[in-house]
Amino acid sequence: MIISTNNRHVTGGDDDDEFTIEARNVTLTTGDGDNYVDDNGTNSLIQTGEGDDTVRINDDSKNATVEVGDGDALIEVWSPNTTTIIFGDGDTSIDVCANTNLILDIGVNEDYELNFYNGATANVTLTDGEGSYTVRGTADANVFDYSDGDLVIISYGGEDLIRVRQKIGAAYVDGDDVCIPVDGGGSITVKNGRGHALNVNGRKIVVGQYAKTPQEVIKDFMTALTQTKFRGMKAVDDAVKKSSPFKSVRDVVRRMVKDCKRIDDADIFLRDCCNIFVDSADTGAITGWDAGNSFVKDAELIVAERGAIKIFRGDSFTVNGLKVILPTKKLSAVEQNIVNGLFTWWIKDALNLIEQSYGKSLRFDNPNASTNEINVIFHRKGDALSSFAHLAEDDGRETEFDLKINLKTYGNINALDANGSVKGDDETFLDRTIAHELTHASMAANIRFYSELPAWLVEGAAELTHGISDENRDDLETLANDWDALEEILLNDSPDADDLEFDDIDQPAYAGGFMFLHYFAKQVAN
Repeated sequence: MIISTNNRHVTGGDDDDEFTIEARNVTLTTGDGDNYVDDNGTNSLIQTGEGDDTVRINDDSKNATVEVGDGDALIEVWSPNTTTIIFGDGDTSIDVCANTNLILDIGVNEDYELNFYNGATANVTLTDGEGSYTVRGTADANVFDYSDGDLVIISYGGEDLIRVRQKIGAAYVDGDDVCIPVDGGGSITVKNGRGHALNVNGRKIVVGQYAKTPQEVIKDFMTALTQTKFRGMKAVDDAVKKSSPFKSVRDVVRRMVKDCKRIDDADIFLRDCCNIFVDSADTGAITGWDAGNSFVKDAELIVAERGAIKIFRGDSFTVNGLKVILPTKKLSAVEQNIVNGLFTWWIKDALNLIEQSYGKSLRFDNPNASTNEINVIFHRKGDALSSFAHLAEDDGRETEFDLKINLKTYGNINALDANGSVKGDDETFLDRTIAHELTHASMAANIRFYSELPAWLVEGAAELTHGISDENRDDLETLANDWDALEEILLNDSPDADDLEFDDIDQPAYAGGFMFLHYFAKQVAN
């Protein structure tokens, strides 16, 4: 049935019907059959009955409201406009298929699911809860509108707002969670909110600081690694022992695998044990919100570029003690654009980010740094976005550093974009790539026998600088569910990442090392 007349009220029967709304101010009551509704209207009110209904809120739909009845309902949201969903007694599943705005009137029903497809996100406002219910924030800014009962918030992010109209009591910590009592016997619990700045009615609340933050733990670990007299995995064991209560890498991995098995849920393990929030806008960088810091570091903010781009003509420049040596040949237009970005933003801001992440122990102007020069090389070989090459001397000192930038990818760079985005690719940024490679260089200059360190640590530390939980979720979740693979990766002492190959895991050394360092930092902070 096609409803094309404005201001109409239509009531269905007990049969399984199909309805299409193509008008304004239509009220549709579907009846008790299993119905399918296509909404392309404006200000539609769709009331489902006792059947199992599917409601599709299409691209053209504006300001739709769905009142769920006693049956189970599947609501697909394709519209970028605001959709209001009022829950009834049935189970409700919401599939978010496009970037959108949702108002969810929870009522007393906790039986609902919020699923995301096609990389879509949603700005979610939750309102009028009368019982206990749990909500999960999305990567966008969310408004958690408390009414009554007990509200549990999962994946709170730095841009979110908790709105409470009643008087609240003093917040306190329960493990890693922050609990806020509300007049009338209710409460708000923010999972893993400890030490974070929570925005409650526009006021910042910070409860339960750690004695050491996860970032401080990683700084201590990296400092110990630069000072160790051991090589390879023994060097990592020594750094673990000197910066934590753990005795060795194996000790950390044994407890890590035990926690994986105990929780038996990848996302919960990553969230509760590692401070890795796969639904968050934060990338999981050690300087970001997920690691207990004040600001969300998303893909565009992780490297903090400021100011307009400058044109550089010359054969070298020096930043933060590092001399950057450029190709002597005449540069192409693309190569010149990249050089301008390196000079204006990417070298300096990446080095600043590395120092913020790991402390002064990785600076190039340290007295014991093996070199303070790096060559920039442009090429068009292989599939790697970029790479870092170095020469290991017999005494363990690393020299002759090369930063290789692959023009097969970055030959299509947006010349004036401070993040170094690639045309037609909204996920690849040269600034993050430079931060990754310069982490390798900073470690190689300051850690003796760097080339003998296990690959998972080398790559995991480079990923920790800029974060990967926004772009490598699949590998992280797969490893959190595959305990044997996780253990095998982290107990492997090979310095070659290619020695670690597993089905269904694209970059085991990168994801495994990132998880280890996050887990280690969170557990030691606790």
